[in-house]
Amino acid sequence: MQRFLIAFFLTCFTFVPASQAQLWHALPPISATIGQPQAQFSNDEKKVFYLNGDGKVENIWSVVVADKYGRIIAGPKNPPVQITKFTDRGVARFFHLLGSSDILYMRATDNGKDYHIYRIADDGSGAPQDITPGPDGVTNIILGASYNGRYVYYTSNKVNRDKTDVYRYDTQQYTSEDVFPNDKDYVALAWSRDQTKLLMERPSTGELSLYDMETTERDLITPPNNYPIGEAILDPISQDIIILQQQHKMADAMMLAFERPLNSGEWKSYKNNGDRIEFSPSGKYEIAFGYGMGDWSVHERSSGTELPLPPRTYPLAFSPKETMLLYSRSINDGDNSLLYLYDISKGSTTELPTMR
Repeated sequence: MQRFLIAFFLTCFTFVPASQAQLWHALPPISATIGQPQAQFSNDEKKVFYLNGDGKVENIWSVVVADKYGRIIAGPKNPPVQITKFTDRGVARFFHLLGSSDILYMRATDNGKDYHIYRIADDGSGAPQDITPGPDGVTNIILGASYNGRYVYYTSNKVNRDKTDVYRYDTQQYTSEDVFPNDKDYVALAWSRDQTKLLMERPSTGELSLYDMETTERDLITPPNNYPIGEAILDPISQDIIILQQQHKMADAMMLAFERPLNSGEWKSYKNNGDRIEFSPSGKYEIAFGYGMGDWSVHERSSGTELPLPPRTYPLAFSPKETMLLYSRSINDGDNSLLYLYDISKGSTTELPTMR
C-alpha cells in the first residue's frame, strides 16, 4: 500500500514509526518498516517486548518494567531476555496479542522473498506455529489488529498469485477467513470497530469504497478531492468517523485531514496544519508528526495538554490502559535507537535496553 508520507521520511528524516498498540487501520508497507524500532506491552503492563538485532537479524526480546503493584522496576536487576533466537531471516513485524500470552510475528521463508505468520508463547517456550503455511510464491503480510485484539488482519496471495486477498485471523479460535476476495488492485485502509466493514482503496483509480464483509456489498465513497490518499483511520472515540489523510499537492510530506461519518455524510476539514495524525487505542491521545519540524507530539484530545516528551521522540506503543508510553530516540543520529518508558501519570521517564 502506498504511503507517500513514509517515503518522504525515509529520504529526509530518520524513519518515523507509528504508535502500534491495538491499531485498527493498516500499517505502512512492510518494506518501509523492516529493521525499524518496534515495541509492545504485555497485557498486564508488566513487560515490554521489542525487536533487537544490532541492525542485523531482528529477534524479539522482553524486559520486565513493573512489579505486581505497577511500580516501575526496570533497570540492571531486570536484564532483557531473548524470546526468539533466529540467526538469519529475523522478525519483520510482530504483535503481542491482547487477552493472550502469545505473540504473532512475520518472518521470511527459506527463499527470502515470501513471508509467513507465526504464533508463539511470549516466553519463547514451545515451537512456533505457522498459521499461514503454503508453497513458494505465497506471501502473507500483517496489516494490523482490531481495537480489542481479537482479530489480526493480513493479506495473502494463496488463492491467486497475482491478487492479494484480505484475511482475518481469529486469535481465540485459531482460524483465518478470507474477508475480501480481491478482484482488482484494492488495498485495505481500515476496518470498522464491529468487524463488519473494510474501507478499501483502489490506488490505480483513487476509488474509495466501503465493503461489507457479511453481504459483500460495496458502497462507493467520493473522496473530498483528488489528492493521493496517504492513510485512513477510524476515530476510536466516535467509532464510526473516517479520518482521511491526503497528500497535499504542494509537498509530499504535508497532509490534509478530512472527516465524515463512516456510512454516509459530507466531508469536513479535521485538521489541515500538515501534520500526520495517529491516535492512542481508546482515542484519548492524538499523536501528530509536525510538518516541517521533524518531531512527534502527543497531546490529550479533551484538554489539548501535550505530554512533555523530548525532541526527536518517536512514539511506539501505549500500554493497554494508556498509563504508559513507549518511545524511541536515535543515538547521535546514527542507526541505533534507545527505548524509553514514559509514565504518563507521574511524568517520569525510564531508559530501557538499547533496541538496535
